[in-house]
Amino acid sequence: MLCFLKGMAFVPFLLVTWSSAAFIISYVVAVLWRHVNPFLPYISDTGTTPPESGIFGFMINFSAFLVIVCASLISITKLEWNPEEKDYVYHLVSAICEWIVAFGFVFYFLTFIQDFQSVTLRISTEINDDI
Repeated sequence: MLCFLKGMAFVPFLLVTWSSAAFIISYVVAVLWRHVNPFLPYISDTGTTPPESGIFGFMINFSAFLVIVCASLISITKLEWNPEEKDYVYHLVSAICEWIVAFGFVFYFLTFIQDFQSVTLRISTEINDDI
């Protein structure tokens, strides 16, 4: 029996499939319309110009709806896991992945340092005495 056919396990499978399709379909449309370079564009660039922006937005919004709703069906409120528990390894791997994504996101912003070195911010005030 396939693992995603047992119980409600099809939900995460559907989310992974649907979200991946959102990225791939918007990429294909963006490349076909020549809106992006076909070699490794940013995902955000493949969803900025119509028609791919509408496809990308719809599919990602549907993923979000399908989730942060299906998440209400299960309630994992446990904060501390014991290594003896059967699901401990899955939660450990999940936690490691969260940390990797979080630091990847933070380090991504470090790549903008050189771009912002040439930007200056000037604030000027003007007092008007016409009262």
